[in-house]
Amino acid sequence: MPSLTNTTFAEAKTGVFWDVEECPIPEDLDPESVYQNIRSALANKGYNGEVTIKAFGDRNQIPGYYESAGIEIFPKGDKHERFIDMMISFTRWVMDNKPELSNVLVISRNGMEFASALASDKKLGHNVFFANPLHGPRICECRYEFKSYELTTEIWVWETLAAGGDPLAKAKVEQRRGGGC
Repeated sequence: MPSLTNTTFAEAKTGVFWDVEECPIPEDLDPESVYQNIRSALANKGYNGEVTIKAFGDRNQIPGYYESAGIEIFPKGDKHERFIDMMISFTRWVMDNKPELSNVLVISRNGMEFASALASDKKLGHNVFFANPLHGPRICECRYEFKSYELTTEIWVWETLAAGGDPLAKAKVEQRRGGGC
C-alpha cells in the first residue's frame, strides 16, 4: 500500500458517521456548532475537502434539529440497528466516492467495532479517523486484527472534536487504550 500522508487527503471529501446516542451533543453546543467545529478541527489538521455528516440515533429528536445544520439524521433505535446502519452507510459512501480518495470519520463509543470494514477501506487507499467519548470504555484491542493507532490517521476525544479541538497525539492513544486484556 502506498504511503498515505495528510497532503494526499487535503482536498478529499470527508464522510462523518456519528452515533448520536453514544456520543451526544455536549450541553453547551447545538448541531450547527458541532457541524462547524468538526469542519474546523479537520481544517486545522489540513483536511479542507467537502464534509458530509450522517448522524444515527435520537429517535425523539425535534423535527429539523439536525437537518437545519446540514446533518442527515437516521433515527434508529437500539445499538445494533445503529451499528448496522452506520457500517452500511460508510461502506456505501466509500463505494460511491470511488475511485477518489476520501476520509472516513467514525464517531462512536468504540470505533474499533468497525475495524474490519474500515480496514478494507484503508486498504483501498481511504483515510480513517475515530472519535470516541472521553469516558467511553477502555478498549482492549487484543481481540482485533488491527490496533486503532495502526488503522487510523487521527483519533479525537469526542468532546474535543465537538468543540473543534485537536486529535490525540499517538502516545496519548496508547495510554487511552487501557491495560492488558
